[in-house]
Amino acid sequence: MFAAIAEKIRSGASFEVGPGGIKLGSEQAPPSAAGMMGASSKDTRNVDDLPHQVYMTHRAVRAPSLDFGGLQYYRLRISLDADDSQLLGDVEKVIYHLHPTFKDPDRTSTDRSSNFAITTAAWGEFNMTAEIFFSSGKPKLVVERFINFLPV
Repeated sequence: MFAAIAEKIRSGASFEVGPGGIKLGSEQAPPSAAGMMGASSKDTRNVDDLPHQVYMTHRAVRAPSLDFGGLQYYRLRISLDADDSQLLGDVEKVIYHLHPTFKDPDRTSTDRSSNFAITTAAWGEFNMTAEIFFSSGKPKLVVERFINFLPV
């Protein structure tokens, strides 16, 4: 499956990942959200170029007591880490942008002692972004992570 996705990306074709699985298309990839918004408007959540020295990590633990409607739920802990732990000392706050189907999908953490962690529960894997704001005034960093439920 991963080889098929990689080939679609190389050829410029579209693909979608969601709760229903992966859908591969053969048409040209749609224009980016920034391109569709026009020159006067800018999506401030565009992911910054790699590599990042500060990044998101996550842990997913199966939580059968939360299962509902035939769906298997997982407890999630999402936080920051860094190549050099001192870099986290300059972080002022993090705004996490979960999948839009979450209740309150935009969540803010200012808790440096937990590496700016948030916790939640989920039944499906998803892609998310986080805006990282620095107290030194350097520009915010936007990072992205795919939240999966693979065992640790």
